[in-house]
Amino acid sequence: MLEKKRRDSALFSLKKIQYPENNRSLIFPFFKKLENAKTKKVRIMHYGDSQIEGDRISGRLRERLQKEFGGNGAGLSAVIPATRKISLKNVPSTNWVRKTGFGPYIDKSVGHKKYGALFSFCKMELDSLLIDSNYLFNGTIAINKPSKAYKLCRDYKTIKIYYTSEEKTIFRMLVNDSIFHVDTLLEASDITLKKMNFSKAPKSMDIQFSSNTSPIIFGISLEGKKGVVVDNIPLRGASGTEFSKVDYSSLSQMHKLLSPDLLILEFGGNTIPYIKSKDRAEKYGSYFKKQILKLKRINPNALVLVIGPADMAKKQKTQFITYPILEDVISALKKAAFETNSFFWDMYLNMGGENSIQEWVNEKPSLAARDYIHFTNAGAKKIADYFIEDFMVDYENYLKEKDE
Repeated sequence: MLEKKRRDSALFSLKKIQYPENNRSLIFPFFKKLENAKTKKVRIMHYGDSQIEGDRISGRLRERLQKEFGGNGAGLSAVIPATRKISLKNVPSTNWVRKTGFGPYIDKSVGHKKYGALFSFCKMELDSLLIDSNYLFNGTIAINKPSKAYKLCRDYKTIKIYYTSEEKTIFRMLVNDSIFHVDTLLEASDITLKKMNFSKAPKSMDIQFSSNTSPIIFGISLEGKKGVVVDNIPLRGASGTEFSKVDYSSLSQMHKLLSPDLLILEFGGNTIPYIKSKDRAEKYGSYFKKQILKLKRINPNALVLVIGPADMAKKQKTQFITYPILEDVISALKKAAFETNSFFWDMYLNMGGENSIQEWVNEKPSLAARDYIHFTNAGAKKIADYFIEDFMVDYENYLKEKDE
């Protein structure tokens, strides 16, 4: 029923990926990279709010693109993810802590804004049980194969660790309970990359750090040696304006090491309850535009695709109705995308537009939670499939136009 309504709507053309001045060729450089993904790495960084937590939408996109164009692994994640991901099975020792650089979760004791591309970092704190005669800090990160993840996600060939360190750190890696690698991480004030390759993904891997000052780990990425990588980066409570609130150098250093080809920015929902006028929505759009421009300065070869918020409802007397300002926020985000030569996909219209969240809640099984905001797992899968369908239609059209 939902699929039929999506296709039969007079607004169907607005449900596809939209381009400034209808210039679809703007995305062609990225499609060309996908064509060559059998031999080269192509990275998509998917930033979003709580709608993308748990790797639900990103994971579906990752599996489809890796099947189509090659690639393995879950991509970039924190030592301690904000929420559990089915694509990961990581267990850090108890002395690891997470420090977050956005929203109400900021730890003011940190004293700086160097949070890197994940807007967070992890470090070891003193634990008397984990101190030995040589080192104050001894920590382990166990990485096991995630049995419930998509198949291609489980079969990574490369691990990348992004870190800084105030002093030398002894680094050991055990693979399937045998010593695989021993090294020393040298002092590094800039975010630095440690990379190792495998012939096939280990069943288990223990990464051990020993030092008198804890290294700062900004992220660990599990990848193939080529093909598509999709990073799932959920920022709960974020509006998408956080890129200008963290340290530019650390964000830039890590992005340059990651070298993304496409940045997906899926935001807007967290602003809806607080924006009361069209003027405020336009100001939000202007601020969001600055975030895109900043990311493009850091990543001049990357393209940007903006995904607007889903339908959201608030209770009015005995009924739930769509927030009145929602469509103004969506228009502001689309304007920001177009003015930066970026692309836009309208999640709200693809759901069915005004008051569609009620239908998604009432579907059997339910596609949206009874907060009338968030998708269920089934709903996240469906909206991801809608996006992937439109993305692949544009890719097929690119192939046709290229060959004409």
